[in-house]
Amino acid sequence: MQTLKIPRIGVRLALPLAAVLAGGACSDTRLEKLSKGISRDSALAIINEGATGDSLARVYRQESYLLPNLKGNVHVANVLFYNKGGVKESTDPKLPSAKTTPIVISDGAVIGWGWTYFDSLAKANNIPLKQRN
Repeated sequence: MQTLKIPRIGVRLALPLAAVLAGGACSDTRLEKLSKGISRDSALAIINEGATGDSLARVYRQESYLLPNLKGNVHVANVLFYNKGGVKESTDPKLPSAKTTPIVISDGAVIGWGWTYFDSLAKANNIPLKQRN
């Protein structure tokens, strides 16, 4: 009988792979249900799933920005800073931004979410970037 040799994965490959797998295990299924173009109300229903009594139950803070479009018109972008645990700015004003996820809404519909999206929007529109600790 012949023995099958399985190549060993070096530490340099195994550690990043373990980090990716661990990060995947901690993913937030609510954020995975979001999609571009859904209404603000639908996004709130998704992120507040299981919460009762507060339409902004898992929104840490909201911010609004005036953004120009390609035609030179200005529109409002509303950013909901989602917190999985439902922490509010009024109860914990020093919560690190890294514990939130921005969900950007314009013209009543989700246009993007996550820090990568927010940072690109901020850079393009001279919005100060958020410190994430």
